[in-house]
Amino acid sequence: MKEIGIRVDMGKYLHELRLSHGYSLKKVADYLNIDISLLSKIEHGERHLQRRMLQGIADIFKLDHRELQIKFLNERIEEEFGDEPYLIESLTIYLNGKEKRRIKI
Repeated sequence: MKEIGIRVDMGKYLHELRLSHGYSLKKVADYLNIDISLLSKIEHGERHLQRRMLQGIADIFKLDHRELQIKFLNERIEEEFGDEPYLIESLTIYLNGKEKRRIKI
């Protein structure tokens, strides 16, 4: 399995992907069915990438959706809860509960 870094700026990552593929803002925005201005704001950190955009980003840039979603979730968790003193403990409790529910199914 590939190493997936914990610290990801999804807007910057999307900007770098777009440039490296030679795609215009318009091309990517049209593909994602969003305004060019929204895509620009996402790339510049003024707006958040939305979960509903992940599959389209994975498709247009030929990325693994799973890895992209992990990066997205890592950014959200870090941004929202990264400085919380009980983050690890809370996530452990959450994951243990999720695993128990998964096993019951």
